Amino acid sequence: MKILATSDLHGNLKDLNFENIDIVIFAGDFAELKGGGKWHWNDQKKWIMKKLMPIIENNPQTQFCIVPGNHDMVMDKQMTNLYPDINFEIEWAKNAHILIDKMVEINGLKIYGTPWIPIINFRWAFESDSKKLKEKFNLIPKGLDILITHTPPHISNDCMIDRSIQWGGYEAFGSNELADAIFEKEPKYAFCGHIHSGTHECVNFNKTKIYNVARVDERYEIAYEPTIIEI
Repeated sequence: MKILATSDLHGNLKDLNFENIDIVIFAGDFAELKGGGKWHWNDQKKWIMKKLMPIIENNPQTQFCIVPGNHDMVMDKQMTNLYPDINFEIEWAKNAHILIDKMVEINGLKIYGTPWIPIINFRWAFESDSKKLKEKFNLIPKGLDILITHTPPHISNDCMIDRSIQWGGYEAFGSNELADAIFEKEPKYAFCGHIHSGTHECVNFNKTKIYNVARVDERYEIAYEPTIIEI
């Protein structure tokens, strides 16, 4: 199985090629977002329907595993429920699997996705305190082939996967709770994003290979190629 993993597109779909790819992984912040108001969120829904959905539908041989990120406001019902006057529901293509604390099995591969991140400023989707992060990440099952999260784990002070290299790399932004869950649950592969310029090299952690697959840098310009692996 050939797998392409990417995240943090922020609406930039330029030069993405899904030909001969069996599974595409979006690890959050895939959609365009131009502002924080409800009409911007509705525009995000329109972007998904008009820009992303045709790509998914035009690649019916490929399965798309999508985990939302903190910028994907329209995907967080806790946020959209604040505005019952607008229908934010999205009817996804059959080959799109929205993984919000959910598992899907594709050709024998067990894939689980969870979108939750540590709190930034209480304005973003899927922000959670430590207690809720533990609850959500405890739901991750054992025996996974692939784990998809938006936040990276915080593994150690020496690991740069959750630190912005462009900002000097001094502050860790990852989740200790996720690191604990990965250590315990031992998925074979884990894909994350969120911290755009965190190290993009494979990080071996216990029995898991972890990849930061963010596509853009801190200036929201394309800086990294998607990660392609074969399982």
